[in-house]
Amino acid sequence: MDQDERSEQLERLFRQTYRRVMAYCLRRTDESAAHDAVAEAYAVAWRRRRHLPADDEQAVLWLLGIARRVLANQARSRHRWTRLLLRVAQRADPEPAAVHGHDTTDELATALAELPAADRELLRLAYWDDLSRAEIAAVLGISVGAVDTRMHRSRKRLRERLAAANHHQATPKERDHAER
Repeated sequence: MDQDERSEQLERLFRQTYRRVMAYCLRRTDESAAHDAVAEAYAVAWRRRRHLPADDEQAVLWLLGIARRVLANQARSRHRWTRLLLRVAQRADPEPAAVHGHDTTDELATALAELPAADRELLRLAYWDDLSRAEIAAVLGISVGAVDTRMHRSRKRLRERLAAANHHQATPKERDHAER
C-alpha cells in the first residue's frame, strides 16, 4: 500500500472511528483533556500512517493504542506539573501553607499565573524541566550569571505574590499579629 492509499485509509478511518476514540478518551479523562488527546492521537496516526495496519479492525486497535499512550503522556505531564508546583512552593515559602492550612497547589498556581511570562518560563525550565543553570542559559540564550539574577528575581516575585495571597486569606487577628 503506498502513501496515498494509507492517507485515504486514515481519512476514512478518522470519519469512522472519531466517536469511538473520543468515547475511549472521555472514559479516562475530563472533556478538555479528551479533546486534546484525540487531536494528538490522530496527529500521531497521521505522522505514522506508514505503519497503519491494512485491516480496518486492526487499524482501530492501533488508533486506540496511540490514544492510550497519548493519555499516559498527559497524565505524566499533569504529574510533573503538580510536582513542579510543590517544589516551587517548598523553595519559595513553605510556612504560609503549614501555618494557615491553605491549599498550596491552588495558591501557587495562582501566584505563578500572575508572574510575567519570562518569570514563568524560567521557573518552569528550572523546576518542571529540571534543567541546570547552564542548560537554562543555553535554552534562553543568556549567560549563567543572568540566569542566576533572573532566577533570584523570579523567586522573589513569586514569594511576594504567595505572601500577599496568604496575607489576604489570613483572619484579621492573624494579620494584626503578623504586623506587630
